[in-house]
Amino acid sequence: MAAASSSDSEGGRAESEASSKWLDAHYDPMANIHTFSACLVLADLHGDGEYKLAVGDLGPSGRQPCLKVLKGPTVLAESALPALPAAAAAFLMGQHEPRTPALALASGPCVYVYKNLRPYFKFSLPQLPPNPLEQDLWNQAKEDQINHLTLKEMLEGIREKAEVPLSVQSLRFLQLELSEMEAFVNQHKSKPIKRQAVITTMTTLKKNMADEDAMSCLVLGTENKELLVLDPEAFTILAKMSLPGVPVFLEVSGQFDVAFRLAAACRNGNIYILRRYFPSETLVFPP
Repeated sequence: MAAASSSDSEGGRAESEASSKWLDAHYDPMANIHTFSACLVLADLHGDGEYKLAVGDLGPSGRQPCLKVLKGPTVLAESALPALPAAAAAFLMGQHEPRTPALALASGPCVYVYKNLRPYFKFSLPQLPPNPLEQDLWNQAKEDQINHLTLKEMLEGIREKAEVPLSVQSLRFLQLELSEMEAFVNQHKSKPIKRQAVITTMTTLKKNMADEDAMSCLVLGTENKELLVLDPEAFTILAKMSLPGVPVFLEVSGQFDVAFRLAAACRNGNIYILRRYFPSETLVFPP
């Protein structure tokens, strides 16, 4: 069979574009944006009717992550991020005028909140208790009861068997060359062991009204298999839910103060549905 000519191919593409219901309003193959759909949000960030695109940009090769806000092809604002972004969302923090939404960007263990494209608040996940066996090993290293080689061997054993993950400090130590380990132990053995969760996904849930311009709570999914619901004004944790797997996608309906249903797709390949109906405050997995 003869190959189709380039003119036939171009004609077919033009015909397809002409019959499409979508308009190509803007196309820029050189925009140099590296992101995922979860890190894109379109919102009226100034309350002036002009919708802008907020992007959690991973940066080239996952380096130099930043927040970019674009109006058409123009970058209006750009802020560096300390870690790779996981999700972005626009939400109303209160009922006061003007009703301009805030922009939330989840990155590492933190949620960075922006108002009028300016940094407004940073919420950090609460720290997790360290592995007690790991803590004991670093205490022994602090008292010079074990050397760096023994510490390495025993931490590797904990990493393979323990249900509680190791801290970042221990994981960094295990990645070092043998020649670098002793200096690392001497530098860090007196520091407290910290274990910090990171945010894997984020969405919004209406607080007490279903109106489009009603204030919303942020719902966070974390690497330690938890869901957190944050108060939109005080940024305190209103509810905490545990899951059998690490959540990666969230979908919610309802209002937090009335009744809501939350679906979480997890890394173990399962979807879990949580629901709450007042006056009962019990969160349950439906059968």
